[in-house]
Amino acid sequence: MFKTVDKEYLKPSVGIGVIGYAFMGHIHSNAYSKMRYTFPEVSLYPELIAAAGRNEEKVSAFAAEFGFKGYYTDWNELIADPDVEIVDNCSADPNHFASTLEALKQGKHVICEKPLGLDLKECEALVEASQYSGSKHMTCFNYRFIPAARLARDLINAGRIGRIYHIRACYYQSPGYDPAASAEKVWYCRPERVGIMQGIGSHVIDLSRFLVGEIKSVGGLSRTFNTNRRMADGSSIRVKKDELNIATVEFESGAIGTLESSGISVGYRNRNEFEIFGTKGSLKFSLEDLNHLDVCIPEEQSADIAGYTRVSVTEPFHPLQCLYLPRGHNQGWEYGHVHALRHFLDCVANDTTVEPYGATLIDGYRVQKIMDCLFEASETEKRINIRYK
Repeated sequence: MFKTVDKEYLKPSVGIGVIGYAFMGHIHSNAYSKMRYTFPEVSLYPELIAAAGRNEEKVSAFAAEFGFKGYYTDWNELIADPDVEIVDNCSADPNHFASTLEALKQGKHVICEKPLGLDLKECEALVEASQYSGSKHMTCFNYRFIPAARLARDLINAGRIGRIYHIRACYYQSPGYDPAASAEKVWYCRPERVGIMQGIGSHVIDLSRFLVGEIKSVGGLSRTFNTNRRMADGSSIRVKKDELNIATVEFESGAIGTLESSGISVGYRNRNEFEIFGTKGSLKFSLEDLNHLDVCIPEEQSADIAGYTRVSVTEPFHPLQCLYLPRGHNQGWEYGHVHALRHFLDCVANDTTVEPYGATLIDGYRVQKIMDCLFEASETEKRINIRYK
């Protein structure tokens, strides 16, 4: 006999509004959908209230696909919806600023995909607005929430690799390596998109800050090698977006590092990795093998097996585990967002701080500041000290 679910066993919910229905809109909505069965201890379950997008045919199909109650073709109406308590901004990069600012002004909790703004002025305005809104806010730097990256932070904070000397981090993709590739196929070079530094280099900068600490100064080079691209219709455009960046950074702790981002690294689809070297040991991670962290701590090993140990970060005692997955069963890339959004919902439910594990709008601003200083260093051929407002 069919029996209805006893609603008393369901957790309280929070209303979610997602702006944008493209790649990130799908990833975030998928994360909310998975949350109910991934984390039974979640404080608030996400209720998908509305999606927003300018193309009615596409946004209506997107809303139906993920089970939203409805949709809007104007993001202002989504933000004004009283049932929407959290505004999740997955819109196109140039649209992040205006809609995030309006959500903050209306006192909504806000999640914004990176980059937070197109320039430092926009980022500063959003940080200022967040200080008056009284709401929770997060810049979605999802790689903080990969279990192996969190384990790396835990080992560092516990002092197990000692004082850090050096970090080497990179993020390589390959869409623009071929000069003959049309602009439509090179995501970072089109006029309406951001360049490689804001697009993926921002992740490297944030993750290095998350693991090693604040960056004190930056030097380096930024280059665009393919300054003209043809369009599919035969016309051509002048490309002003950066496609390769190499930064040398000094941290407040005294550690130094190299941070690289590239859209012309042939052979790599999504290579994001770091190595960290300290006085007691070292750590190594690659997104291409995201469920493992390589750890070398000689004083914790016998001499005959000293060297890197590949740790499968899938045990129940490891950070950020999905309890329905048995040990040794790997999580996928999308779980970085599942963990990040779950963390934000817990912060809303329990009125706890988003930092230090989550990145706030202040972190989004600081990453933008560092990127601006790298561009300045490249133009002036000088080392630039980082100074925040």
